[in-house]
Amino acid sequence: MPAILTKADRVDGMCAKVEGLRDTLSLPMPDAEMVREAIDGILNTRTGRLLRSAPNIDKKPLANVFWYVLDWHTSGGYLGTIFNCRFKCGDIAKKRELAISGAELHDRLDTLALVLRNGSSPAADRWEQALGRG
Repeated sequence: MPAILTKADRVDGMCAKVEGLRDTLSLPMPDAEMVREAIDGILNTRTGRLLRSAPNIDKKPLANVFWYVLDWHTSGGYLGTIFNCRFKCGDIAKKRELAISGAELHDRLDTLALVLRNGSSPAADRWEQALGRG
C-alpha cells in the first residue's frame, strides 16, 4: 500500500518541483516564498488535495488568484476569469508594495500553474485553435 502524503508532503514536493525547474525556464516565476504561499493556500489542510473552491480572497489573496489561474488552465478558457485574476493581482501588488506590477504578478502565477501542470493547458490549446494557430 502506498504511503499517504500529508499536505506538508504535497506542498514540499510541489515546491521542490518548481525550484528544480526555476533555472531552466526563461519565463518569470514567483519567488520561492510566494510559490510556497500560493501552493499551500490551495490545498485542503486535512487531505492535502486541491480545494474544491477558491480560498477566501480576504484571508489568502495570493492563493485565491492562483486557484483561479490553475483552474482556468483546466477549463474551456473563459476570458473573464483571466481578466478578473489580473485585476486582483493589481490589488495584491499594491497592498504588498511589490516591486512588480499586477500584470507581472499574474504572469508569474500563470507560469507557476503551467509548471505544476507539466505545461498542459486545455484552455490555452482551445484558444490556439480558435485563433487559428493550433
